[in-house]
Amino acid sequence: VPLAALLAVVFAFKPSWLDRFGWGLVVLSAVAALGAILAAGSGEALEETVKESRALEDHVEMGDAAQVVAIVFFCVVLAVVVARFFARRNSAAEGVWAFISSKGGAMVIAVALVLSASAATYTIVEAGHQGAKATWETKP
Repeated sequence: VPLAALLAVVFAFKPSWLDRFGWGLVVLSAVAALGAILAAGSGEALEETVKESRALEDHVEMGDAAQVVAIVFFCVVLAVVVARFFARRNSAAEGVWAFISSKGGAMVIAVALVLSASAATYTIVEAGHQGAKATWETKP
């Protein structure tokens, strides 16, 4: 997720790179979302074998949040890349496609990418941090 998020932020400020490498970012963010889903699933399978603690509860909550936010991040990336693709194909059109191709549209896209990338990275890092705390609290 952090790698996809970093690329999304870079692409937010370089729309030409987003147009050129956007589909790669879609694939990377899909893999990141899938990784978050698999991590949450594997954590649920192990949850019963670990001693209960407040840190463990926090880790489970953050893991669930990270899973959802990673999926939202993927959806934002997919929507942005698809919208820019159709805006380029319909460059002579007006309305929504013209706005997406404009500087205002680029700013809206940049904000959406940066916010979703930031949220995804924060939740993944926080879930990992809570997992580390839970691990060290259960050590003898």
